[in-house]
Amino acid sequence: MNDQATSFPYVENKIYHGRWYAVACLMAFYAISMVDRFILSAVAQPVTQSLGLSNTQMGLLLGAGFAVLYAIAGIPVAYLIDQGNRTRIVVGGVLLWSAMTAASAFTLDFTTLIVCRAGVAIGEAVLTPAAMSLIGDMFVRKQRALPTSLYMATGNVMATGAFLIGGAVYQYAGTQQLFPGMEAWRFTLLVVSVPGLLVALLFALTAREPERAGSVTTTGHEALLPFLIQHKAMFIPFFIAIGMISSLTLGVISWAPTLLVRLHDLTASQASFLFGSVGLPTSVLGTLCLPWLANRLQKAGKPDGIVWVLVLCVSVPAPAIIAGLLLGQYWLLVAAFGLCMMFLPSISVMACLGMQMISPSRLRARTVAVTLLVINLFGYTVGPFLSGLLADRVFSGPTAIASALATMAAVIGPVAIVGLLLARRDFGQMMHAQND
Repeated sequence: MNDQATSFPYVENKIYHGRWYAVACLMAFYAISMVDRFILSAVAQPVTQSLGLSNTQMGLLLGAGFAVLYAIAGIPVAYLIDQGNRTRIVVGGVLLWSAMTAASAFTLDFTTLIVCRAGVAIGEAVLTPAAMSLIGDMFVRKQRALPTSLYMATGNVMATGAFLIGGAVYQYAGTQQLFPGMEAWRFTLLVVSVPGLLVALLFALTAREPERAGSVTTTGHEALLPFLIQHKAMFIPFFIAIGMISSLTLGVISWAPTLLVRLHDLTASQASFLFGSVGLPTSVLGTLCLPWLANRLQKAGKPDGIVWVLVLCVSVPAPAIIAGLLLGQYWLLVAAFGLCMMFLPSISVMACLGMQMISPSRLRARTVAVTLLVINLFGYTVGPFLSGLLADRVFSGPTAIASALATMAAVIGPVAIVGLLLARRDFGQMMHAQND
């Protein structure tokens, strides 16, 4: 593959006035979306009792039932983003998920609640592909790392912050007099739906669509597949590596508090607080610093700098978590969790930033959506399931989960690194082919 391998033109984009205001709005949307996504987890117990749901039904509502639809819906939604007015589509997505969150407050059973959750998933599937596309056209390539990392850091912060907000609203709901007789969990869902509606109205009135930085030679849904096929030497090993390491990421996050309880006799509340206290600051640090490092490498003449940072994101936490899980030292495990949360969640940030860098403007949302599809399907479906399966079928005793995760890290780490190294050369050539 040479520097002219792609048939898609890239041109310098113009300065977009008000771009940081638009980024701030997108960050606000992301924060609101995380609250609306996780609010059901915060009130899961009263919802289960009120609607008479089984654990299986609630598990579906909280996990795969949301994540799979979110990932799959991203592809057709991203096609609309690549072809249409992105600011209007973002507003439509926010209005949809906010309305469905509000509607969830009035559900009567599992069927109506899962329909509302489906609406939340479809609405939220709009946001990140649109944000990556908009940032790509509002900032020249050398300036994209900071707004992208700030946007993605919002998600990492609010993955924890959503529970704090949900808990505070739920506590207030028990004493509110606005809607006497309304169950506290219903009032909570209704309240958290309001900010999205208000910010969407503000965004619709004040934000404008930036000019796209180039156009593709063909339009329509068929344009994505030729682009992926043309660069399959990069995309195939890249997606395999990203998908596998995402499964380890979700495996670690899903079982971390349980491991602290089983291996070091912490209470459930102590384990959750400790993991959150370590994981929140380190994940934010990684989300902000690693894109900066990739940007510095690119400025130093390494167009494959993003891939090298991704290799770093695998090389550090994989051996750390193996040592932390198998050596039995409390503070070593805590430090390993800190390193995992610094590097592993940043993989999704770096992968989306990479797609933003190498994709033409009118394919950018779809390549990001495909990346999120791989991350979510591998992460949510393979990671927690495979670690649990290995613990049940291969290992035994209180250390079974630890042994399972250590085994996954020992296999996934080297395979992911090899995949990234195989993709590195072609990624660099695709970066060279750009002019933005």
